Amino acid sequence: MHRLLFLLLVLLLSLPTQAQTQQRSDDFIRIEPTPELTVYRSRHYRIHTNLTREETVPYGRHLDAMFDQYDKRFRSLGNVPIDPMSVYLFRSEQQYDRFLAEHNIDATHSGGMFFVTHKLQGLATWVEGGSRRRTYEVLQHEGFHQFAWHAIGPKLPVWLNEGLAQYFESAVIADGQMALGMISRPRVEKVQLAIKADHVLALDKLMSITGEEWAKSLREDPDHAGLLYAQSWSVAYFLIHGDDGAHQQTLFDYLKRLSNGDRPDDALLLSFGRSGLRTLDEQWRAFASTQRPDDVTQAIERLEFLGTGLRLLAEQGESMPEDLGQLRDTLREFGFKLRRREMGVTQDLSADHDELFQFSKGKADAREFVLLKPDRTGLPPRITAPGLVPEPTLIWYRDGDGKLVQDIVYE
Repeated sequence: MHRLLFLLLVLLLSLPTQAQTQQRSDDFIRIEPTPELTVYRSRHYRIHTNLTREETVPYGRHLDAMFDQYDKRFRSLGNVPIDPMSVYLFRSEQQYDRFLAEHNIDATHSGGMFFVTHKLQGLATWVEGGSRRRTYEVLQHEGFHQFAWHAIGPKLPVWLNEGLAQYFESAVIADGQMALGMISRPRVEKVQLAIKADHVLALDKLMSITGEEWAKSLREDPDHAGLLYAQSWSVAYFLIHGDDGAHQQTLFDYLKRLSNGDRPDDALLLSFGRSGLRTLDEQWRAFASTQRPDDVTQAIERLEFLGTGLRLLAEQGESMPEDLGQLRDTLREFGFKLRRREMGVTQDLSADHDELFQFSKGKADAREFVLLKPDRTGLPPRITAPGLVPEPTLIWYRDGDGKLVQDIVYE
């Protein structure tokens, strides 16, 4: 019976979910009212929230560390961002949706957003129903949009705005420092499949796409929109890291022209040149076709797989393993499998695959994860990847409803 229940739960985890903006009970729709917000001040942000002060502090610290890193990289463009900037941090998705709706903004199916109206501007998201790491990713993504709007200006082309936002979304902030260059498998594989099928846009077309055209794709062709996001991330990544950083100065020159008020078409032509874009297109395609996930991101994906298995064991009252070998044996006994679908790319994971219990530190150095004792009674064991920089560790806590939540922290 346990084995059947275990597999059923795994199947349920693999099904796609949709954001719910309303809750239905006894055939009546219950709309959660907008809460009264308390304002907390961090070094760089004014945080409007219905969380407690204790709950807000980690987010404030993360926002400040994020601001410092953005400021370090973009202040030389010349425009000084507003300090403090506003963040609206809600407990629930329903409160987030309702707040933005009151300002005539449709936030349906969004995970967070930077918004500008004639009365209000800010970054908004919520924390309930996910890990703190996921919230940090949203803050980093939308926080880049917010910072760029002030530091670079509203003329930043949509492809680069979204490409850089994804680039910084994937970064890891540990001890106030930002580790950059993280490469997620779904983005890489989506781009590589599109290159093989000749579905990617030529760079001159990608770089000239308008915000209206981008928004139309989101509304009418989500698959194409997903590719636009993935390709924009890939091109931004290439301009920063490709050919040993040879294109960084060109990218900075482009951003400088935009921040000085040049028209986007003029800035593009003056920075890259017509023939330069064609050469860049060829170089980008060759670079993107050989990209692979970095060691830290790959380890995180595998830790999340193992964490899902541990959580299901804990929720069924099974004994917790004392070492990685016991975890591997137990998950195989239960036939643990998980299907992930992200950015249109499907991945089937099984406890029968030895590599899911290992992480890489360099091309030829495969090491096993290490199972650690729980940090509190009643929680599953932690799992870490010692030696990686930054070093990811799977941890556990319970949310306000007592539900078990897995998260990743870094040292």
